[in-house]
Amino acid sequence: MVRTYGIIAILVVAAGIAFFAWPRSAPVAADAGAVVVRPVEAEPVPAPIAESAAPAPQPRPAVETAILASMEDPRAELRDVVVRRDAPQIACGEKRTARDPVFRRFVWLGHLKMLATDDGTKDFGNIAAVCREGQPVP
Repeated sequence: MVRTYGIIAILVVAAGIAFFAWPRSAPVAADAGAVVVRPVEAEPVPAPIAESAAPAPQPRPAVETAILASMEDPRAELRDVVVRRDAPQIACGEKRTARDPVFRRFVWLGHLKMLATDDGTKDFGNIAAVCREGQPVP
């Protein structure tokens, strides 16, 4: 009898080892309604496209480029530049330079290569009159 218990104990231990050591087989078919969990491969996430905060600078009209070139100041700025339709060599507007940080009115006579800046005198008013359409061209 002791021998029988010993054989039974050995068989139980061998069966237990075989049960846990035996490789599992893949399920043949999933039962209807059964939940099957499978690992999913992660798809690469597209990198966000960086947008610039400031809009791209617009190309400068040729008249403004010529006015800035005549001023020879890399930090100069122009605003409200208007070119006469009947005399495209005349432009008026406001300018600001590194030496004078306040915007001041100007008249540019391209054909004479002259840039007049408002100094507050009556003489500039006479020059600025040329900016109005239909006025005679100097």
